[in-house]
Amino acid sequence: MKAVKTHVGRCDTCGEPAAYAQLLAGGRSFRFCEQHAPLLVKKQADATNSSNEANSKK
Repeated sequence: MKAVKTHVGRCDTCGEPAAYAQLLAGGRSFRFCEQHAPLLVKKQADATNSSNEANSKK
């Protein structure tokens, strides 16, 4: 599982604009708004975003 921040798509739960995407094996994904994103998805997306920013600054 990989989680990333996104601005594409809608929340699968309520239809609001998505803030997070959970990417699963087989090309499946779940999208969440700020309100419905599980804490684990938020933490993993923030960690992924931080590591990508650190790598791009090198």
